[in-house]
Amino acid sequence: MKWSWSLRACGGTDICTVLLLWFLAFALISCVSASTIRAGTDVQAAIDKAQNGDTIVVGPGQYNPFEVDKALRIVGVGWPVIQAAVQLPGITITADGALISGFKIKGVPEDSTAKFNYYMQHPTIAKLRLDLPNAGIIVQGNDVAMQNVVLFGSQVGVYVDGMINSSIANVTFDRCSMGVELLNCRTSHIINSKLSDCDKSGIDVERSSDILVDNNSVINTKNTGILLKASQVCRLSNNTASGNTEGIAVWNSSLTDVQHNRVDRNYYGILLSGSNNNTVLYNVAQENSRSEIIGGFGVGISLQENSSNNIIAGNTASKSLNGLELIKGCMDNVVYSNNAFDNTHGIRVDKNYNNLIYHNNFIKNTISAYDNSTHNFWNASVGNYYSDYHGTDRNGDGIGDQPYAIPMGNTKSIDARPLIKPCSTALLDMNELKTALLKYARFNPGEDNNVPYRQVGGTMIIGSTGPTSPPKFSDFNPNFNPTYSSP
Repeated sequence: MKWSWSLRACGGTDICTVLLLWFLAFALISCVSASTIRAGTDVQAAIDKAQNGDTIVVGPGQYNPFEVDKALRIVGVGWPVIQAAVQLPGITITADGALISGFKIKGVPEDSTAKFNYYMQHPTIAKLRLDLPNAGIIVQGNDVAMQNVVLFGSQVGVYVDGMINSSIANVTFDRCSMGVELLNCRTSHIINSKLSDCDKSGIDVERSSDILVDNNSVINTKNTGILLKASQVCRLSNNTASGNTEGIAVWNSSLTDVQHNRVDRNYYGILLSGSNNNTVLYNVAQENSRSEIIGGFGVGISLQENSSNNIIAGNTASKSLNGLELIKGCMDNVVYSNNAFDNTHGIRVDKNYNNLIYHNNFIKNTISAYDNSTHNFWNASVGNYYSDYHGTDRNGDGIGDQPYAIPMGNTKSIDARPLIKPCSTALLDMNELKTALLKYARFNPGEDNNVPYRQVGGTMIIGSTGPTSPPKFSDFNPNFNPTYSSP
């Protein structure tokens, strides 16, 4: 493409020349003005002398906490160490456009008594907020990037509230009470990071939108590995969550994609509660079975508490008490093209309705399916494959001539079109799945007065306000120990 810097194109040679020279001069001045500064022993003094756009290089050693109030790049070389203190983060970032890289930060755990004493001793410090945690890094600016940082022992490793475009990449969180707390944020991401041995959540995202949580490892947290709460339009993908209470939990959130994650050795691998219009696709939930609360309890993928209009598809759930489950008022969900094998229950549905469950494989489970106090639909144009189905197929169309009776639960449901052979994972067409839901799942709870729940508006009311602890099933045998094998 040829740009015409001519009299005719610009309307005057003088104007075009002046504009071009101005832009070139501005670019040259910007390049010249950006400096690289070596911090010496006092990082804060170097920051105070620096200009926006400068890079400050910090060498090995131990340094006092500092505040970044300019658009600077502060780069540690040789892993300099910052020691945080009560209500004094290792690094506080108040400027837009700052970058932090290459530091180790030793944090301070939660200590309410020490926090109170601190405020009593410093009553005139106006900047301090009583609600701030003892954090390794506190972010109070937009467009802030943190990368290649190690945080240890903080109440919260990185705390961000109300900011836009925060970036956390290649950060290690070790034995923090909470790794990352992202509140009221937009357009931010947490990627390629490792979190281990957190007391609360590894990653906690609340009241936020357009958040990407990708390719992180969250191991051995005492509560939730990755928590998304009251948020929307987010993506949780390619993460590993192992040895947590819940691996990935989505609470009261919508329009979120949970894809290609691997969850194992949690009580709940993936849990959606009170969440609508989400997709849970291509995840692997394996060996989610622990005994600290209930012997042998564990669920691969669970929908609970009125979670509706979600698509659960293409997942693998194995070696748990319940491979898949939908309980407590869930409706209008599609469960499609999943593989559930070597579980006690391949799938368990309890006290919900109008969910469409088809084109799944239930293989070598002790009980393929459990349907209790519900009205769900177990087939569309095709049903599911059950390894314990022994019907015939006289016309060779791949669909059994006899229906499959759901073996457990009080509903006496059937799959009218059970498959003779395992079905292959199909390409997902979201519009097709939604069309199938509307066509085949058409139960109106008002038609059945014996259904043990009621509907108010668009919400199922079943006498429970929220999950409290893993459910105890009357037919669960804690001594059951299946022999595991791949399908």
